[in-house]
Amino acid sequence: MLKFPSLTALSVALLVIAPATAQDSAVMSYGDSIGAVSVLEVRGIPAGLDGYLIPAMTTGGSPYLVSLSGDSNDMLTIDLGLAMAGTYFTGRIPNNGLWKVNVPLPNIPSYVDVRVYWQAFSRQNAAGADMFQHFSPVRTMSMNTPDRWQSSNNNGPAPSANLSFCTASTGGRGGITEVFISGGGPALLTDTSTPYPTINRAWMYDCMSDTHQLLPGAMTDGRAFHNSVKLQDGRFMVIGGIQGPYGSGNSYYSKVLNTCEIYDPATGTWTATATMSKYRAGSCSMVLPDGRVFVAGGTEGNNQHNVGDVADLLTTSLKTSEIYNPATNSWSSGPNIQEPKAGATGLVLDDGRFALIGGITFTTFLGIPIPDFSEKICVYDPVANSFNSQITMKDKRGLGCAAQLTNGQVYIAGGAGGDILNIGPIKKTEVWNPANNSTTRKNDLSVGVAFSGCVAMENGSAIVIGGARGDLDDPIPVNNVWLFNPSNGSQTSLAAMPETHGGGVVSLLDDGTILVSGGESNNGSATNAAITYSP
Repeated sequence: MLKFPSLTALSVALLVIAPATAQDSAVMSYGDSIGAVSVLEVRGIPAGLDGYLIPAMTTGGSPYLVSLSGDSNDMLTIDLGLAMAGTYFTGRIPNNGLWKVNVPLPNIPSYVDVRVYWQAFSRQNAAGADMFQHFSPVRTMSMNTPDRWQSSNNNGPAPSANLSFCTASTGGRGGITEVFISGGGPALLTDTSTPYPTINRAWMYDCMSDTHQLLPGAMTDGRAFHNSVKLQDGRFMVIGGIQGPYGSGNSYYSKVLNTCEIYDPATGTWTATATMSKYRAGSCSMVLPDGRVFVAGGTEGNNQHNVGDVADLLTTSLKTSEIYNPATNSWSSGPNIQEPKAGATGLVLDDGRFALIGGITFTTFLGIPIPDFSEKICVYDPVANSFNSQITMKDKRGLGCAAQLTNGQVYIAGGAGGDILNIGPIKKTEVWNPANNSTTRKNDLSVGVAFSGCVAMENGSAIVIGGARGDLDDPIPVNNVWLFNPSNGSQTSLAAMPETHGGGVVSLLDDGTILVSGGESNNGSATNAAITYSP
């Protein structure tokens, strides 16, 4: 049995799951490596009260607290074996409301992948139904070692590539605790010999429990290669994308959408919004400070707004933008980008501006569109409602990844590039400094990849995860992971993922781990596999 250092003898059995309305505190663990210290942080219990923090190895449940309080809401759902044996933590909540408990994790290799369940609550100086209050949801911690991947508690509900995701909620340290994931479809977006059925459902990943949960309700339009944002009122909006399957035989295609829908978590229902003025897939979106939604670029497909093969993507990108007002359910025109862009990397900067990095673009010669990859970073200023900056990168790229480092600079890696008639992933990386708009080339990745994910770490580094080699017609996913060190520009290979992933969810979570979920795997198939990485 796992044994933690215990404090004093526990006078009563102390672990509860209360109804959702009573879950008014939260506990999060930071650090999961055996032989190291995990910091448990409890928030939401008023200062001056006695707090309790209990670990458990199973969720067997117990009615013990009900027998003490007489409150049927105090039915225990986590096993009390460790608590009864004296392993628990108690303390007075400090004035700032943040109670920290340092827990040394046993340095026992067999404990790797063992899950520990934590819950916090307060005990009042009262009897009856008021005896126990401020129950937290259960926090699931899976013990690990540094630089190692492990499976999530469950996979996504469906294999999905070319999906969209956005932050749903954040925790006490400001990191992501929930991820809203929607839509997607098969891996091969432009294969005319294969139908492309798109998904019309959404699901939520919860960092607390390390689980995915399918959300109720279905979108009117299944969609992939779309955007999603969380509105200021807590609802979620999905924007444009492509829908399929259409066609037959060797002439399958998908349609570019101008539709958008809003999901309301309170009711579990979807509502269609007013349609955009343009059909857009592979665009970039952000929520403006006043709550409106800014959408820029994307591809509109061929003259029938269809996407069959790569040619339908290469000369159909847009330079227009538009803005949605949730209060009036209406769209208005926004400023034009300096160039057409689809498949750009959209990044909201720390100062609130919105950077559109690279992308698929084209120029016109004698009336003929000439496709190309973009070397431009176009920056939208929400205050001025204009694209007032344009920066030239060292390399042309589309479908790359980027993250703003703790020093304020932006790390940019990989993507599709090279000769537009011989498209391939690139190894090139660089750093853009928004303070002076300079760009500096950094060391290459070990292999060229597009469709990768990138996260900025608290220590100032960045991690690039997965992606695909090959080309847009036939991407070949990889399981590579790289660590970028800004002090010397180096790229160091980290532990490879247990399976390949490209074009799925990559999110740095509040507990310091990294979630990878869905995307393309196995040379052309979408996957629902979900894993987390402990740095």
